[in-house]
Amino acid sequence: TLTEEEQIATLVPSHPSQRGSVTTWTLSNDNPHNTKILDTTDHNKTIYLVKPDFNGKYTMTNMYRMKDDGTEGDIFGFIEWHELLPDQISFNGAKKVRKGSYFSNGGSFAHSFKDEQGRKYTWKGIGGGLTPSLHCDDNFNRKVPIAQFTRSRLDHSVDPPAVIPAHIFVTPRAMEVKDLLLFTFLVLEKGRRSKETSEGNRMSSWRAEAPGVLPNEGTARASNPGVGPGVKRVE
Repeated sequence: TLTEEEQIATLVPSHPSQRGSVTTWTLSNDNPHNTKILDTTDHNKTIYLVKPDFNGKYTMTNMYRMKDDGTEGDIFGFIEWHELLPDQISFNGAKKVRKGSYFSNGGSFAHSFKDEQGRKYTWKGIGGGLTPSLHCDDNFNRKVPIAQFTRSRLDHSVDPPAVIPAHIFVTPRAMEVKDLLLFTFLVLEKGRRSKETSEGNRMSSWRAEAPGVLPNEGTARASNPGVGPGVKRVE
């Protein structure tokens, strides 16, 4: 497993015009659908809030930009959960669509999409125990990711063992589409985790407590791995 410094090193853009400091986002909760996104490089400022809701019919994952005063801003994206049919998603107020119509298949564990300017991006490593990373066609070196996600893990090198939270490393190029980056990641990460659970407990293992959710629909929380007696969390 690469250290945080080693992961950041792999994201240093090859082209001089794209070089700059890599921003580190930290997830406050191991469940990416019920978490704050903190900018670790800006005094742990909360920049996004992701939380569950209920619209009277479906469980939702709503994504908020945070205002400078720390209050919730606008919803810039959402996922509408469906049991049998594909989830419906929307970004920046656009008409909601099925997840499958938003992304094109870029190969095994790869999903492509475009921004408003028509520039193409591909998330690679979504599934198969791989490291999710975002690539763009206009990057000087397409093999170098412009963003990368690292899952939370236990650090056994310290006593007591400490939980290192999940991070998203974001280059200056990825910051150009930071809302879209987070939106697409959350949509794909939900799909990945859903596939890793059995059909019988899929919704109950994923669904955080949300208003209006019936008990038989499940209200289990996703928890940080390894958290318990003798384990601490490190930011």
